[in-house]
Amino acid sequence: MADETTQPPPPVPQPIPRVAPAAIWSLVLAVLSFFCGWLFTAIPAVICGHIARSKIRKSGGGLGGKRVATAGLILGYIALVLGIMGIPLLVSMIQSDRERLQRLSTERKEIASDDRKIKVTVPGLWAKLPELNKRAVLQVGDKSKQMYLIVITDAKADPDNMPLEKYHDLTRDRMWQKMKNVSATAPVPLTIDGHSALQDELTGTENGTNVVFLHTTVDDGDHFQQILAWTLKSRWQKQNELLREITRTFHSEK
Repeated sequence: MADETTQPPPPVPQPIPRVAPAAIWSLVLAVLSFFCGWLFTAIPAVICGHIARSKIRKSGGGLGGKRVATAGLILGYIALVLGIMGIPLLVSMIQSDRERLQRLSTERKEIASDDRKIKVTVPGLWAKLPELNKRAVLQVGDKSKQMYLIVITDAKADPDNMPLEKYHDLTRDRMWQKMKNVSATAPVPLTIDGHSALQDELTGTENGTNVVFLHTTVDDGDHFQQILAWTLKSRWQKQNELLREITRTFHSEK
């Protein structure tokens, strides 16, 4: 029995240290920086990477994930450098877009009806809006500023029988009946496109919205041209001069 040897005890398995959460966050945020986060995720990625490495170093082996944290730091710094280099480009793009919008707001362009017989000149941001009124031969507007204008053409059954004043009153009465809490200014005579015209303002509520209409009627000989320009009542003081300007550019061809 003297030759009997004692077997050593089996080795005790060592627990695998868990990966520091900050290391995982560093890598995830760094990857996102290249797709959607830009500096908003690159900066936190770098911060989380440094925090993770510090905690791993102080844990005495209780935390792992040093490689993960290092990968997050490297990618985070790369994204940070690229992001900083891209700031001048972003600023330039924003400035260019602002200049484009400013240019369009001051430029003027002509928009015509489908048959090219009715035309108005509007700011560059305006466009055709075919859903405003089924009877209108021309419909334009700027949805972003809630300004609109339509032209309705009515042929005269008897050109010598219906005076401009009567037709203008009839169209104003129709609008009056469709609105609530309506008030109107007295019609003002003016000349548009070389023809006699009348113009007034109607203020009221339509479909629950407070609006102001610039109501203009032009007698071009064979037709009455009804020009309706409108916007929200809250915007009228700021926008009514532009609506009047566009109305004055009305032109009809025989």
